[in-house]
Amino acid sequence: MLSESFRPYFEWCGNTWLGATVRDTVWAFPLIETLHLLALAVLLGTALIVNLRVFGLGQRFVSAGQIARQLEPWMLASIAALIASGIPMAFSEPIKCFESYSFPIKMGLILIGIASQLTIQRRWILSGDASAGKAKLAAALSIAIWTAVGAAGKGIPYV
Repeated sequence: MLSESFRPYFEWCGNTWLGATVRDTVWAFPLIETLHLLALAVLLGTALIVNLRVFGLGQRFVSAGQIARQLEPWMLASIAALIASGIPMAFSEPIKCFESYSFPIKMGLILIGIASQLTIQRRWILSGDASAGKAKLAAALSIAIWTAVGAAGKGIPYV
């Protein structure tokens, strides 16, 4: 749970035009959440395809680096869609997010996941020069981080 000093910010978020519109429009939240979940599915799907290839699964005539380069635009677009859809969802239920133990965990994991994707994944998998151990470590971390982001997100209303 976040410090009480953050409560005024979360209350302000709920009182913004964005928060009120999403909360008060019948179909806004379900549509935004659907986009959010679809973007999460694309992110997890592309991450699994690339990372499982690092572990030797999938088409052997295409390297993990080649697959990662082909899927990177999809991964980055899905991260952008997750952020763009997550903000209005959080603004529409700010106190639920504030009081949830899962919300700050999810936000921290997202930052770690994006940083990992843009640094470790690019260096060790996209380059194709990585030792098998480093690439497998990067792949395992990626799968774990993005799965944990999804789990923490599902925990927001409950934990």
